[in-house]
Amino acid sequence: MSIIRRHWIAMIVLCLFVGLGALYSIATPIFEASDELNHYPFVQTLAQGNGLPVQRPDEATLWDQEGSQPPLYYGLAAIVTAWIDTSDMPQLLDLNPHAERGVPLAPDNKNMVIHDRGEQFPWHGTALAVHLIRVFSLLLAAGTVLCTYLLALELFPNRPVIALTAMAVNAFLPMFLFISASVNNDTLVVLLSSVTLLLLVRMLRRGASPVFLLALGVVIGLACLSKLSALGLIPL
Repeated sequence: MSIIRRHWIAMIVLCLFVGLGALYSIATPIFEASDELNHYPFVQTLAQGNGLPVQRPDEATLWDQEGSQPPLYYGLAAIVTAWIDTSDMPQLLDLNPHAERGVPLAPDNKNMVIHDRGEQFPWHGTALAVHLIRVFSLLLAAGTVLCTYLLALELFPNRPVIALTAMAVNAFLPMFLFISASVNNDTLVVLLSSVTLLLLVRMLRRGASPVFLLALGVVIGLACLSKLSALGLIPL
């Protein structure tokens, strides 16, 4: 109870973040979030038991460049959705041939796929799988928001306003909310990177122990299995 009283504002910020992220998830049609139409096929091929994607330079694939990403996020998302029949994906992943992909100032044709009733609520099949993975991503991002708060408290233990401000800035960045409520591996690597920074700061303040060093190694290893950009954590 004392923890709730001490951190009740942070809990409200966290709940608001999850609520806003859920609105983003519901309002954004499937496959319209950043690179979601490439991230999800990676998840689906694992969920169907087909193993890791094979990249061939002379063969176009649904996962495109995302098929070369480390597999941890996609494997976890596949576990979450393996029970869902997603045989309707070819019908829902109907690419818009006139889409102005990567041209944000284009006045029209912003939709990357052609949408139909198969993705409407109540969700089923591929639409259900995508929305479940979006929830999974949102929970990972909520962990990042919490880590921001804990990290700021560690750095400024007697100034909770700084911690709450840092948490709120992180939580309410529109692009962070948008990405957090979509299918992509950034949510996992950002969370694990945040945990890494938190462990490093605590270790510097409280001293290194075998348990801390082991935890740090595990978290950095998992981050590298989420996205190659996490290799930058190793020199830290």
